[in-house]
Amino acid sequence: MNGCILCGGLRWRSVLCEGPWAYLRCRRCGLVFLHPQPTSEFLHQHYQDYLPDDQEGVESWRRLMIEVWNRSGRLIQQLFPIPGRLLDVGCGYGFFLERMALCGWQVKGIEISAKARRYAREVLRLEVSEKALPRPDWRDGSFDVVTLFYVIEHLADPLSTLRETHRLLRPGGLLLLRWPHTTPLARMLKPWADHLKLYQAPSHLFDFSPATLGMMLRRSGFQAIRTTVSGWTRPKARGALLAGTFFGAVGEQLARLSGDRLLLPGVSKTTLAWA
Repeated sequence: MNGCILCGGLRWRSVLCEGPWAYLRCRRCGLVFLHPQPTSEFLHQHYQDYLPDDQEGVESWRRLMIEVWNRSGRLIQQLFPIPGRLLDVGCGYGFFLERMALCGWQVKGIEISAKARRYAREVLRLEVSEKALPRPDWRDGSFDVVTLFYVIEHLADPLSTLRETHRLLRPGGLLLLRWPHTTPLARMLKPWADHLKLYQAPSHLFDFSPATLGMMLRRSGFQAIRTTVSGWTRPKARGALLAGTFFGAVGEQLARLSGDRLLLPGVSKTTLAWA
């Protein structure tokens, strides 16, 4: 096995297993990663079936994410009162791009799922590319804002992707990341791990903490970094919805009252990083 992609560490401990897949934690920096790492060919095919293409499934996905998109959109608009150029990496069906376009932003998306990309192009009439980062055909400083919603944990080389987003952002531009913080939950619920499949193996290749993600962002050239709790997803299952709403609201309140010093483990985080 190669060393940790973040620190080069060669020692790790097991967090848990999901079927044939193991999640390991680097003893040096704390980054959690999937072992073995799937091939790029496997991942490309895997993500062709990751998102549904029936109307009910598409609408369910929109409802799941709508609050997160709305919170993030309002935050971006507060920071950038004059609309600019925005890229959403892993844009799915394009609902966040549609929202920002209606607010006057010039938007582009990247999506490797053919089903989702087709919906974004044909139904929402958005400019969405199938080519993943890096994009040498795009000039430095092409965008004011780049967003990744629940994407960074799926990337085989997140460090290279973050470096490319830094190149694509103009000086003073913003990277907004939304990401799951699964490991604290996985440790607490380890006896039920096989049933719950919290990491969604092999979909999640990495699991970050505020510390490890901050380290990766600084190595990518970002300086001003803020991680907070802002909004929560809305799953269809009643139990998951109630739990997510409760812990999301508690986490958001703790973050607000503490100035982001208290970030509830296990709830999804939003990270802002400035180029």
